[in-house]
Amino acid sequence: MARFSGFDEVFSALYVDFDNIYTRFLEADPDAARAFGSTPYRWVRWLENHALRILYGDGVRRRILKRMCYLNPQRYQEFRHQFTRSAFQVVDCPPLTSRGKTSTDIHLVMDCMDDLSHPTKFDEFIILSGDADFTPLLIRLQEHARRTLVLSVGYSSPAYTAAASWRIREDWFVQQALKDDRDEPDSENVRTQPVVPQIVPRPVHEDEEEGDNLGNTW
Repeated sequence: MARFSGFDEVFSALYVDFDNIYTRFLEADPDAARAFGSTPYRWVRWLENHALRILYGDGVRRRILKRMCYLNPQRYQEFRHQFTRSAFQVVDCPPLTSRGKTSTDIHLVMDCMDDLSHPTKFDEFIILSGDADFTPLLIRLQEHARRTLVLSVGYSSPAYTAAASWRIREDWFVQQALKDDRDEPDSENVRTQPVVPQIVPRPVHEDEEEGDNLGNTW
């Protein structure tokens, strides 16, 4: 099982493409969409504590030092306050065209590129979006020896998931971070559940089936 080593603390930066994640949750599970927008503190806490032992070994702490959220204030203003209360910097991305196109993509990319030279060297870049346009960004971050974790809801491009270091399982995110108040299972219990593997090794070849086997998943 692949594991990163040599860490006591993992410094992370989190970037949320709110419109992308919320609208996809809304199509599949309105309750999950509402929980995602209304209680960001819950799923941020889950991200800070989840899968550390699996990815890094024992005694490692994840610290999300930077939290960015990009949203369309004309449609999702009601959720803005919840994110500011959860220590996010919220970037308003109103529509720029008659078709509703916003500037989220370029804002997120520019912030990630700026943060490559941040005085705090971020070990992880966590991107909550299923937008395949971010594939070149993931590749560039990998070239700078930064790990990339992504959450996509619904279908995501094989190229996008392959470019990420790890992919957060959508079903686990919904059940544990959004809906389930119970304690998360520890990594030892996870490893004893072969029917729901936490990590899928890669590389994945083109002739394999598409689906949850694409990329590393936790």
